[in-house]
Amino acid sequence: MEQIKLNTITYQEFVVLDEDNNPVTGLIKNDFTIKLYNPDGDEVSGSVTISVNEIGSGLYKISFTPDKLGKWILIVYHSEYFPYGKGNDFYCVYVTVNELNRILGLFQENYRIFNPQYVVKDGQYCLTSATWKIYFTPSDCDNDVNAIATYNMVATYDNNGKMLTYKSIKQ
Repeated sequence: MEQIKLNTITYQEFVVLDEDNNPVTGLIKNDFTIKLYNPDGDEVSGSVTISVNEIGSGLYKISFTPDKLGKWILIVYHSEYFPYGKGNDFYCVYVTVNELNRILGLFQENYRIFNPQYVVKDGQYCLTSATWKIYFTPSDCDNDVNAIATYNMVATYDNNGKMLTYKSIKQ
């Protein structure tokens, strides 16, 4: 089951081949029967916008945007090439596992700062820029491997060492 995010466009690719395994090109949305079921088990292909685009060489991409949390089911039929249907299950969440890992890292667990730069203001060392990374495990942090994300930080200060601005941008 593929994990998808609430109110975020979701894509599913599928291949259309003829009986000789040659790619079928030139199909449009109306050439397919599409069934989309929401987490309540309701068939919603008539009320949720669904797009089908040909990528090329018989490869097509279907898209929709889930508006409810839970399990979604997508089945695509073609009367000649796959009358039995092709489908996938999706599980719609509020945040993805990768986003959750980043959130945990922002709590400064398995967190490491690189290349700190300072300026002296009114006798204080003020951090003006740095790169920082978050990691899955303490070992990854110690060895600087498998970073979840890397950020660049920049800060400005007044003459008394009071911070005026702070910005951290994900690379």
